[in-house]
Amino acid sequence: MSLDQVGVLLMILLGIFGGLLGLWWGRKQAARQRGLDERFHIISSKSQAAAWKFTLAAIYIMFILLACGVKLSTAPVLGILLLIHMAGWAFSSVYYHVKL
Repeated sequence: MSLDQVGVLLMILLGIFGGLLGLWWGRKQAARQRGLDERFHIISSKSQAAAWKFTLAAIYIMFILLACGVKLSTAPVLGILLLIHMAGWAFSSVYYHVKL
């Protein structure tokens, strides 16, 4: 394992740890301010469903690109799908917060 690979692995683990810490801290603060109510759960479930619809559309697009002869490797495709899913989740959460 080279030094670059060790650095990437550490950054991935640091990102996971930071995300879990942010999730825990955010839920703790939301519970303290009574933000984990029925509205929160409705928005959360709707935004997760919308994010999966974006991800499903992206998977279909990737399959179409593959059928058209575009060379796709696993790691970039999974990174793109993760980015689309997380962005779809974030944008749909903002949309439902404004709408509801």
